[in-house]
Amino acid sequence: MLSQTETKRIESIVRSHLNSFAIGFKGRHTGEVDNPEGAINLKKQNVFMNALPNELIYYSALVRSFDSSFGNLLERMALEIAREYYEVSQEVTGQINPRQIDHINDMLTSYKNRITTPKTEHYQDYNVEAFSTKYATHASDHVFFDKLSNTYHIIELKAGGDLDIKKAEVEKRALLEQYFILKNKTTADVKLHFATAYNKFGEGKGWAQERVQRFFAQSELLIGRAFWDFVCKSENGFNTVIKAYNENVQVLIEALNEIREAYLI
Repeated sequence: MLSQTETKRIESIVRSHLNSFAIGFKGRHTGEVDNPEGAINLKKQNVFMNALPNELIYYSALVRSFDSSFGNLLERMALEIAREYYEVSQEVTGQINPRQIDHINDMLTSYKNRITTPKTEHYQDYNVEAFSTKYATHASDHVFFDKLSNTYHIIELKAGGDLDIKKAEVEKRALLEQYFILKNKTTADVKLHFATAYNKFGEGKGWAQERVQRFFAQSELLIGRAFWDFVCKSENGFNTVIKAYNENVQVLIEALNEIREAYLI
């Protein structure tokens, strides 16, 4: 369970990020009301959309902008909470062996062609002498280092988890390369994760994103509740974040109402 101090800190982080997001999102869009090249007004330049009701054009443009921005909000919020419990970085640098790269290619080809299903043992049990390496730098969504367990967690976070088959392969390749780069320079454990900020099928329900599961083992997934519990290092992490969000979401609702008034009323 989270302590009272930890709970208050998480609540403060959620409240702060929601307030900042609401102010920024409202300011951006209300400031573009008279700008024909603004995110919402630009939609009207589409002659096919322009023949439709103005309210439909508005919501179509706003939802697209909100969806992208909101995913970034959740990611920034998770990152700040994680800093309370992990050493957080967003880059992996070091050496990687060409034979390790070949092994990654073999694994991904096998997954793509459904010859084998993903298993963590496919890379965890692969060891080669570093007789020839090349230097590599990888930007990463999140790398969390847990001092207590001496474990690195390399995380690819997507808000809802929607990836096409090519993107899923690319993301797993990047994680595997980061895995071997770290393993070549540390004795710490290294784990890979594909995470989502929410379960788009509904919290508590099964998660069946086949294109992701083609390349990721079940044990590598942190979906919705599991991700927030992991970030907070508590079985009550998800509940704490959601409670804080619901208690402070009114500021975002008010910002959205003001944007609507600026464009439609």
